Formats: sequence, C-alpha cells, structure tokens
Amino acid sequence: MDAASHIHIKGAREHNLRNLELRIPRGKLVVLTGPSGSGKSSLAFDTIYAEGYRKYMESLSASARQVLEQLKRPDVDFIHGLSPVLAIEQRTGGGSPRSTVATVTEVADYARLLWALCGEQRCPKDGGRVTKRSLDDCVKQLFRDAPGERAIVLAPWMTAKPSVLRDELPRLRQRGFQRVRVAGEIKSLDEPRLVPNGAEALVVELVVDRLVVSADQRSRLADSLELAFREGQNRALVLVQKTAESPWREIPLSQSLSCVICGDVFAPLTPRNFSFNHSEGACTECGGLGRKLTFSEELIVARPDKSIREGAIKPWRIGGRNLIIRHNSILKQLAEQLPFDPEIPWQDLPAETRQALLHGAGERLFSFRIRRTSQAEAKPFPGIIAMLDQSRRESRSDGFRARLSTFMASGDCPSCHGLRLNARSAAVRVGVVSDQPEGDAKIKAGPVGERAYLGFAEFMGLDIRRALEFMQGLRAVLPATDAVREVLDGVTQRLHFLAETGLGYLTLEREYATLSGGEAQRVRLATQLGMGLVGVIYVLDEPSIGLHPHDNQRLLATLRELRDRGNTVLVVEHDADTMRIADELIELGPGAGTEGGQILFQGSPVDCAKLPATTSRTGAYLGGKLGVEKDAKLKKPDDRWLVVKGAAANNLKNVEARFPVGLLTCVTGVSGSGKSTLVNDILAVAAARKLNGATKEFPGKHRGLTGLDHFEKAVQVDQEPIGRSPRSNPASYVGLLDLLRDLFAKLPLAKVRGYKANRFSFNVRGGRCERCQGDGQIRLDMQFMADAYAPCPSCDGQRFNRETLEVRYHGKSIADVLDLTVREAMELFRAHPRINEKLVTLDAVGLGYLHLGQSATTLSGGEAQRIKLSLELSKREQGTTLYILDEPTTGLNWTDIQRLVDLLFKLRDAGNTLVVIEHNLDVIRLADWVVDLGPGGGPEGGQIVYAGAVEGLVREKGSLTGVALAEEGKK
Repeated sequence: MDAASHIHIKGAREHNLRNLELRIPRGKLVVLTGPSGSGKSSLAFDTIYAEGYRKYMESLSASARQVLEQLKRPDVDFIHGLSPVLAIEQRTGGGSPRSTVATVTEVADYARLLWALCGEQRCPKDGGRVTKRSLDDCVKQLFRDAPGERAIVLAPWMTAKPSVLRDELPRLRQRGFQRVRVAGEIKSLDEPRLVPNGAEALVVELVVDRLVVSADQRSRLADSLELAFREGQNRALVLVQKTAESPWREIPLSQSLSCVICGDVFAPLTPRNFSFNHSEGACTECGGLGRKLTFSEELIVARPDKSIREGAIKPWRIGGRNLIIRHNSILKQLAEQLPFDPEIPWQDLPAETRQALLHGAGERLFSFRIRRTSQAEAKPFPGIIAMLDQSRRESRSDGFRARLSTFMASGDCPSCHGLRLNARSAAVRVGVVSDQPEGDAKIKAGPVGERAYLGFAEFMGLDIRRALEFMQGLRAVLPATDAVREVLDGVTQRLHFLAETGLGYLTLEREYATLSGGEAQRVRLATQLGMGLVGVIYVLDEPSIGLHPHDNQRLLATLRELRDRGNTVLVVEHDADTMRIADELIELGPGAGTEGGQILFQGSPVDCAKLPATTSRTGAYLGGKLGVEKDAKLKKPDDRWLVVKGAAANNLKNVEARFPVGLLTCVTGVSGSGKSTLVNDILAVAAARKLNGATKEFPGKHRGLTGLDHFEKAVQVDQEPIGRSPRSNPASYVGLLDLLRDLFAKLPLAKVRGYKANRFSFNVRGGRCERCQGDGQIRLDMQFMADAYAPCPSCDGQRFNRETLEVRYHGKSIADVLDLTVREAMELFRAHPRINEKLVTLDAVGLGYLHLGQSATTLSGGEAQRIKLSLELSKREQGTTLYILDEPTTGLNWTDIQRLVDLLFKLRDAGNTLVVIEHNLDVIRLADWVVDLGPGGGPEGGQIVYAGAVEGLVREKGSLTGVALAEEGKK
C-alpha cells in the first residue's frame, strides 16, 4: 500500500502492545475500541501521537533539539505516512480561575475587540454618555443648553496645597490672567489673601472670559473655549446664569473623550480594557478574579446549638493567650451592655443581638476596658467579622492567618459584584439603543433581536446558544464596515462550532478547570474546527463522554466534518453510535493489561457486527448478540423517600425531586439540564453536612431536604482527580501502599538492616532516589514549549535507591510491585488477605489493568471515580449508606459496564440507596427509578420532565431521554 494513503505502523510495543503491525487509512474516520486497558491509548497517544510530536521537534533548530536525546521515544520500529498530529485528550485546563471557555476558544479575544471598536461608553459615575466632541460641538451645546445666558469660561489649572499655590499663582498675572476661581470662589489675583490657610489641596481654575451666550458673541466664545481647552488640557468649565438672581450652573466641556454630564475625561478604549487579566480592565479590588475570600457567618458559628460560653464563636478561641483573653473580655463586656445571656445557645439569641455581635452595632458606643489597669474607653463595636479581618491582615504569623482562613468562604467581589471588570469597562455596551436618555445609568438588556445591547461582562455571562443569537442580531445594529464584519465573523464562527459540538448550555465565563474531561475535549475540538486545518491527524480520547444521546449526533457531525476537510480522525471510543459511523473500526484486546495489546479486528463496523462473541465481543454487542443485563430483580418504591424541596440553584426552577430509599435511581437529562446542580451541588453537599458533619461546602439554593434519617452516612463518588500530584497513585489512595510498606519492612533483609516502613516511601528521605527525589523522572525545561520529562538516570525511573531495591518479596522489589497491574498483584499477594481485599475491590470495579503506582494525573475521570468506589467497597458494609455517583460508566466498554451494573445492584440489594447521574442508556434501562430533567439545557432546562419507572419514561414524548431509549430499542 502507498504510504500517502495509509499510516504504516510496525513493531509497536509501547506498554502492553504486542509488537503490532497495522495500516491505518489516511483521510478517514477510524475508531479504536476494546476493553479498558487493552492498549487503545497506548497505540493512539503513546505511539502515534508521541512519534508525530518527536518528528515535529526534530524539524526545529539544533539548540531546541539538544534536550531531545534524553526524551524516551515510542517503542516502535517505524511509523510511515505521518502528517502533523494534534492530540485532543480528556484533560481539564488546570486550576487557574482566569482560564474560561471564552478565553480558551478565542471568543473573548474577538469580543474584546468588538467592544473596543463598537462599544458605546457610559460614565460609571452618573451614566452619562461618553463622547469626543470638537470645538464646534461644544459651542453648539452651549447655545442649546444656555442661549442668551451670562457665562464665565473657566479652565482647570491646578490642584495643589496652599504652599505650592502661593508660589505658582503670581506667574499667572505675568501671562495676562486677572482672575481665578479658588475652592469654588472667584477672586482677583491682586487680592492679598488669595489662598486661604490650611493643609488640604485646593482646586484652582483660570477665569478665561466673561460674556453672554448670544449670536454676536459666537466667535468670541469659540476663541475663549479654545484658550480654555489649551490651558486646561482639553477640559473647560462654563458657569451659566439666566438672571442675576438665579444660581450659577456648571457645564463641563472637553475635546477629549468625556462624560456629557460630569465632564470626567476617559482614555480611548482598547481591547485591554475588557481583559480581566490586565490592569486596564480588571477590577482593582479583586484583581479580575470576580471573587474574594470573606469571613462566613456559617463557618464562624458552625454549631449554633452551642452558647457563646461553650465556644459557639470558634475563631475567637484561636490565637495567642493574650488575644484569647482580650476576646473573652470584650464578649463579657458586650454581654453586660447589649445585653445578652452568654449561656443561651446562639440560635436562641435575638436576631438583632446576633447581628450586632457579628457585624457591629452602628454608631452606638460601648465602654471597653481590656485590662484591669487600663482606662475604660467608649467607642463603637465594629463586629466580630471586622475584628477577625483586621487580625488576619495585621498578624505576622502565617499559621494564625491560615487557621483564620478556614473560616472564610469565596463570594462575589463587593466592588465589581463578580463581573471581574472595573466600573469604566463594565459600563461600555454594544448595540445600545440611540434614544436612551442622557444620564440613564440603569440600562437593561432587552430581548435578543429587539433591543440588543449588553456589557462585556453580561455577554460573558450568556450561555453559548444565547451568545450566538446575540451576535447574529448585532449585524443589523452595528456599522457594516470590513473591520466590524471580520470581528463578528470570528466570534460567530467560534460560537457556532461550540454549539455544534453539544456545548450550547455552557456559559462563556465558565472556568475551564471546572469542565469535565469530555466537555474540555469538545471545547478544544471546537477550537480546532475554527482553525480550518487540512491534512492533519487528529487523535481524540472518548469525545462522547458526558454527552446525552440526543446531543451525540452533533458531535458525530463534527467528527465527519473534520474528516471531510481532508484530515485523518483517530478516535478512542466506547460509544456504539461513533463506532457505527466509522470508516474503519480497530478492536484491541481480548482483555486488559497483559491480556490485551492485540488486534482482534480491523475493518468496517458492519463486518464487525457479524462476528461471533468468541471472536469479537465488540461485534457481538454491536450486532445485538450480547447486551448489558442484570441478575437482580427490579424493586419498587415503598413509603420511604429522600426528597429535595424547592431546588432553585443555577437553572433549576424550584423543583421538588423525590428519590426512593433502597433503590437505584438514575438522574438523566441532556447536558446542562441541571443534573449536577441537583445531585452534586444540593443533595450531596446537604447530605454530607447532615450525615458526615462536613462544613467546608454549602449546598445550592433549596428549601429543604427530608428523608436523611434513613441513612447512616453519605458517600459521593465523583470524577474529581484522586490527586493532583504525580506522586499520587491508586495504591496510595486506597491505602494499599501502607500495607505494602509494612509487608516489606517485615522481610528478613529489611529487619537485618533496620529498615522501617517509611524506608519504602518515595516521598521521604532515606529510601528514595535523591537525584529525582522519588519522582522517577527529571524535568526538562523546553523553554518555549511545554516541559518534558525523561527517566532519572540514577534510578532508571524506579524512584528508590539501590539499597531499598535490594529488599525483595518473591523476587520483586517495592518498585517492581508498584509496576504490577492489579490483576498481577492479586496473584502475587493472594496469601495476604488484607492486601488482596484491596486488590479484589479494584478489580471488581473494572480496574484490574491499572498499575499500582500509576500516576494519578494520568487517570481519566471515570478511572478516578471507580478508584473512589473501590475504596468505599473495601470498607465495612453498613447497608444504610447513600451512594451518589456521577457518570460511573465513563471510559467503560460493554463488558466493564456489565461488571459495574452487577456491583451497583449488589450494593442496592445490601440495603443501600444509590443516586446515579448517567447518560448510558443500558444503565438507565436497568434502573429501578428515573428522574429525568430538562427538557433542554441551560435556561431551557431545570425542570423535572419525568419521574418514575423506566417503562413510563419510554412513553414520555416530552423527554429526550425517553426518545433515545425508544430509538435504541429499535436498533
């Protein structure tokens, strides 16, 4: 075959690949599938993408290639037919709150330029229109606002202290000026006491002319204004008076960009004015974050059932001895003067007393004596929160400030109210209706298509669908210049691609780090679509994760569009619909880890579906010969219910959700319909606070939660990483590493040498390799590119020093054990029940292929979730636990989903209650109860479309989940 038409891979041995040789057609949509751990990612990312990356690096200069000799190249004989490779992996954007959906996709860059070009500015002080006027415009304004009136033309000259003014004012007479206005009073320069005594700065304005605003004085008025603008740096102030008895009115004028009401001058707008990462646009108080840490009443008084004497106000009991004595003295004196009883529980104190204690009592004076020898001092009490804030700012102790910070919670910045921009930038709007009255500070955004005007921060608060509609409506409002058209096209195109990949429910200001792996991947996919590249190899890692079947067709259309442009699209995927539209399907297996790494099938999806289960399990599932089933019987609800009342957080519309106790409930709905808000943000947090005593988080807005008395504890198993450090791994998370260290410390050689358990830790000195400090790799600074890593030359990536590695169990060192898969370790440690129990639970959730020491940063969200589930399964079963799971089928093929379903129903049959957020139709079909949210995503969601048994959901025409279930049943 011609290398131009195929990618030829020979001798691929990376990880568990078995010396593979295959040819992948170029310009096609190719899907790699197989069980988790069968080698799909090893082939797609660690071989094809890694070799493409290496070859690109070789095209760079010699100085850039100097470090490449230390990089590990893929274990493959050769790959021919490679073109530039782009990997779109399942990774979120890190922890920076400044990285948002808009900034990652360049929507923010184009929108900033649009607001700078077309934004109508309003004064943040009084809402007046900010415009730039010529001299003629200023003269016309005076004839319009003060025709026939007496006028005094002033030029702002100096604001300075009296001592400075006394030196500068005599020079004005030499320049021909006779009068000035000092601190609002017009005086002659000949007056003896021209400048009053004092220390405060005074405002001085030059009196340029006195005249009447009449037609015959027009030329003189223009000349006077011109002189005033020259002396006042493009600013002038005209005092006008109708009659001798009327008060003087001020009309500020400027030839610069200025407010038509107050005359404040502004610099011209630039795109930087709309960036919360730049000093010109960011809010000065929060630095552009939009949020600030403030002391929280709920955290300060975490136990309102306690009295003040018993320590209800916990932060006042930390700090040095003198500080605690001072706080106790203040509270004692407040109890006498407010008054209140310090023995009464906090929750029983009057509301005004609690308010006074926490936030102060206004101007009311209290008499305080802090020490016995001190004099009593009468002063207002600022409140406990204000005093805590002062103590935190003034303390030099990092430990004390850290302890106080545990009583603080993140909230909207009081200055910008979460908008991130300063007042000037936030007041600029695009498409403002031209008949708005001057000085109207309360400009509200009207419906899209009727009155299209929004501030930049308000635009960023829109979801992608509404933002796209807003931009399309602006074409009829904004000037039809080439520059504006180009910017509008750039924004609209990117928003369109985001909507097409099923992300229309996301808001543009959504932090990128909060996206799921699938969402982050689709955001990057939309960005690539906007680039319009041709001839590229795209490698994607399960892009359908977190996507409702209804939205899946949009994603598939996006993948086909990438292919039709002349690119090769290589997708690692478990989704049946993606497999069916593939030009070629490659199945790896037959198992995971050492049981995988072989090619079981390569060809069309139609041919694969004809194969028997003995040849291809993927084909058997595609062809309907196999399916996910359950052995457990379907259960019906009894009279026990867990009820969330009045849920109104985010887009939820005051819903009441009922979950039957003792059953498996699936919460379904399209992406953005409110599932995570209801289950994770409200139910899980409220249950953790009530059952587990958690205090760090507060549940989303809801009216109440009943039915928690049926449970002993709540367990939330989400897709958050099990560790953000490369040192975190599955063995350490589930407590297996502690057991292994104890075992190695008991071996004969370890006892002879006096090694303790910590000798076998790569986190502490002693047993670890000190050259890499237990990382097993050395970071290579790539300067203008992302950092790269190479195995440590001292320990060869094993993390431990030579003496530690000499201690062996059945011929294997601690490094060898950490390199084993879960299933391999089960064989080695079957004689150790405690170790084997941990391994069995990991294998039970479909993670038998994972290496014990695999870095947590390389795990997908689904793998992290199943590790958490295995940790809970390894604990003693109580039978009265509330399990809350967030898409546990992420990253699983049909065989692994079957194992997970068996496990979930085993937990149910033990008396536990399970609430599962899920898109997988097989799991939904087998559930005891379904709560379907929708009908759409974002503003179109937030309602309960259906709640009941699955049979009724299929007949519910208003449910997109029901429609998808019905269509799946026909396949």
